[in-house]
Amino acid sequence: MDDAPSSIDGQAAVDEEDDKLLTEHHVTLLPPHLLRETPSQRDGIAREEEDKHRRWACGLAQEAGILLKLPQQVMCTAQNLLHRFYYRKSLKSYDAFVAAMGCLFLASKVEEKPKRLREVLFAFHYVYKVRTNSTEKMELGGAMYAGWKESLVMVERTILKELGFSFYVIEHAHRFILFYVKLLDGDAELAQEAWAYCNDSLRTDLQLRSKAEVIACAAVKLAAAKLRRTLPSLEKDGVDWWAAFGVDGGELDRAAAEITELYAASPLVWLPSLAPAPRLTDPAFAAAVLARQEAREAEKKAAQEALDRARAEAAAAPPPAPAAAAADERRARSRSRSRSRDRGRRRRDRSRSRDRHRSRRDRRDRSRSRDRTRGRRR
Repeated sequence: MDDAPSSIDGQAAVDEEDDKLLTEHHVTLLPPHLLRETPSQRDGIAREEEDKHRRWACGLAQEAGILLKLPQQVMCTAQNLLHRFYYRKSLKSYDAFVAAMGCLFLASKVEEKPKRLREVLFAFHYVYKVRTNSTEKMELGGAMYAGWKESLVMVERTILKELGFSFYVIEHAHRFILFYVKLLDGDAELAQEAWAYCNDSLRTDLQLRSKAEVIACAAVKLAAAKLRRTLPSLEKDGVDWWAAFGVDGGELDRAAAEITELYAASPLVWLPSLAPAPRLTDPAFAAAVLARQEAREAEKKAAQEALDRARAEAAAAPPPAPAAAAADERRARSRSRSRSRDRGRRRRDRSRSRDRHRSRRDRRDRSRSRDRTRGRRR
């Protein structure tokens, strides 16, 4: 009994800390203490390895989104959700391939461009086949389809829970690109190149550490440098053009340097999962999921058969004995008489009430008439 208050207090402290973390994720930029160390790093994964899996998962979401003919905004939101998710959970707990599927599926709903679950599954399966040179086929209702479907549904629920069902804090740098290029008297080629740099920046967690305006200015700067364009100043006194947009030069340089580092890394085709077995691509995993589904279907079928047998037995049961039928009839007549008496009693009560009310009204009228007569006589 003495240990109960301490355990309750400990659970309350854990719940309070979890609520605090959820509140901190309801902002566009994450606070520094969350960015300092990720759950994957606490599980012993090096920062370089984690960044590699993040970039790879973002590439999967981008490629599958293109196959599904989704607008770029959906892919941007999916990659933002993925980076936020891995600041709540470790790569050792959730496979990056499955998380990419869940984030893209959820982002299509958030941006009101929903896709059916089977479409997302077949798109990611195509990406998996191309990248691994696999010959496995996914059939609707098959073992692999059942396994992937269950994993996608579960990871989507987890992402929703971990991010607190809040997706209105996401701001993309793409919305500033065309505006900035137009103010700088740029052309369509500059805008297209800056847009491409913005797309590539999504593969890093830069969007959780820097404002969208900073990333947009960094993309425009890199695009102008690649195309060898000279960007004009927006102020007559020679103020740098990015300062006119409220962007600090140091933040701009750091963002541009981080985007540039992406191109020094080697392309990532396929990475083994860091999550424990069973894994999504293992045949044993798909077979286990299909076996569970078949067991659930067998239980439903057995319950339906038992219900049908009970109904058939009730229909085939012999009719009740005459004495029992007569007793039932007497009870029914008694209930009917009782209801009739109750209805008559209520009618009489209403009638008496109306009579009493009418009598009081008549007496009141006669009294008023007498008073008026006496007044005239006087």
